[in-house]
Amino acid sequence: MDQNFQNNLAKAIPIPAIILDPSFRILAANKHAEKLFEAELIGLDFVRVLRQPIALESLAKVMRTRKQATCKLTLNLQTRRTYLASAAPLSGSVGGVEHILFTLQDISAEIKAEKARSTFVANVSHELRSPLTSLIGVVETLKGPARNDEKARERFLELMQDEAERMSRLVEDLLSLSKLEAKEHLPPRDRVNLLKVVQMVVRSLAASKPEYDNRVEIITTETVPMVRGDKDELTEVFQNLIENALKYSTPGTPIIVRISQNSEMQNRITVTIQDIGEGIAPEHIPRLTERFYRVDKGRSRQIGGTGLGMAITKHILNRHRARLTVKSKRGKGTLVSVILMSKPSPTDDNDELS
Repeated sequence: MDQNFQNNLAKAIPIPAIILDPSFRILAANKHAEKLFEAELIGLDFVRVLRQPIALESLAKVMRTRKQATCKLTLNLQTRRTYLASAAPLSGSVGGVEHILFTLQDISAEIKAEKARSTFVANVSHELRSPLTSLIGVVETLKGPARNDEKARERFLELMQDEAERMSRLVEDLLSLSKLEAKEHLPPRDRVNLLKVVQMVVRSLAASKPEYDNRVEIITTETVPMVRGDKDELTEVFQNLIENALKYSTPGTPIIVRISQNSEMQNRITVTIQDIGEGIAPEHIPRLTERFYRVDKGRSRQIGGTGLGMAITKHILNRHRARLTVKSKRGKGTLVSVILMSKPSPTDDNDELS
């Protein structure tokens, strides 16, 4: 196998690839491998590049068995990543192992996705277990000690209704998430009057609870352009964000919603929701859009939250190629900003706000 063939073989492989001789000296390497290890690899001994014993054992196994060997490696290079390493024999003219092809396939995303699925299933199970346990306990009580107790029966029936509605909200939110994920790559094409959406949300919230009435003030200093979006989805976004501000701020304090057009980038519309309250500790802010993540678990469940509202908000805004930012100070309150587009971008299918 001449040098040109080795180089061309390594270059043809779309993942980091190295060709070694039987003494594990590197004869050829593609640009992906050199970028990964940040070095010129040709001529180096393999052990100087990758010292992990499991990788060296794979190479030795190829030499012993003349068969492919694979292993998983976790490398802390530019970032911590997990790779599926493969060592395959390249036979010579007499059938022996003349060279070894060593490749590294990044499987970090697959591992992360599998972990996320496992965590999601565990979280859903946990979220459903509590109301189901409560319902089972109430049914057993109604069939037993409270069978003929009319007052207890009314109280327990209300509890059953509350728990059933809690499970219903959870299932509805899970279905919403599933639908959003399926179409997240398709940006909406409709034109939406953002001011009217926010006004409708504020009226709806005020009608839902007396304590929400007259607490939200909408400020806009100019005519608000139409935005590219889905009206129902944007309604859900601002329903979630404004209701969160009402729920978690100091009772009776105002919620200020500002809608403005970016003076430098005319196709950007910013909506901010500002509240006065306890605020959010810095360590919680990066995790607010995670599924089932709650800053205050007890309080969230007490007021009927499913822990999925911010995750739904994130997926909707991703579909709209929009950006969500959260700034908060303990004891001062929280400022949530949503940046949307008023005009389609030339790269409509791939654009993201920076």
